[in-house]
Amino acid sequence: MPIINVNHASPLTADQIEALMTGLTEVYTSVTKANASAVHVLVQQVPSDRWGVGGESLAVRNSRAAAATA
Repeated sequence: MPIINVNHASPLTADQIEALMTGLTEVYTSVTKANASAVHVLVQQVPSDRWGVGGESLAVRNSRAAAATA
């Protein structure tokens, strides 16, 4: 049972999540020849204040980037 786990920091719509699940399953099955009914896709939306890059949260990085362009 393959599991494809996607962690995403910005909000996604229900349609986007469905498209990810469909597309990732299609790609996986086309490459591995696995049965699509065995492929599990988990999409987790992580708040930007709980996702860090380079020692700081994405919320802080996004705030700084927005201030720089204002």
